[in-house]
Amino acid sequence: MREYTVKEVADLIGKHEETVKRWIRAGKLPNSYRNSDKEGWRILESDLLQLNNVISINSTEQQEDEISSSSDELELVKLAYEAVTLTSPTDEILSILSVVGIKRTLEILLIMQQSASKVKNPDGFIRKAIRENWSPTSTPIKMPRKQSKRVYELSQNEYQEQFNAVENQQPKIPFYNWLED
Repeated sequence: MREYTVKEVADLIGKHEETVKRWIRAGKLPNSYRNSDKEGWRILESDLLQLNNVISINSTEQQEDEISSSSDELELVKLAYEAVTLTSPTDEILSILSVVGIKRTLEILLIMQQSASKVKNPDGFIRKAIRENWSPTSTPIKMPRKQSKRVYELSQNEYQEQFNAVENQQPKIPFYNWLED
């Protein structure tokens, strides 16, 4: 899938660059990302197609194929959401998940299943997972409510204490050095 810079998108749709950046901040282009300040924002082609089909980049035949495959993917996204949350998705969350794609949707739903506590607001959880780019391999550390300081607010000793407490909760696996045998 092709990626565009903010300037390229602004030129394609005839808008100012600041307008495109405002759309990114507002979440209208949810899959946009920024590797560094020097490189700037990268906007995926799927986000542009989602913007009310303002830009037609592919030929009409390719678009027809994408429409049929996107309707199949939309159905899969809906089924996956229903299987995990046991509720039907709203149109808004369904459109967000369809833009993200089935693979990313399944990752987010896996994160939701692995959550230490029951997710009371699945739509908000999904939005935050997309916004903060959570992955299934990262495991959050649950802190007690009394100690819920941000990491940057902790002193070095407090951070070490919390890290050691989490480390002590996990079972230790004995190390076997096969070179000494």
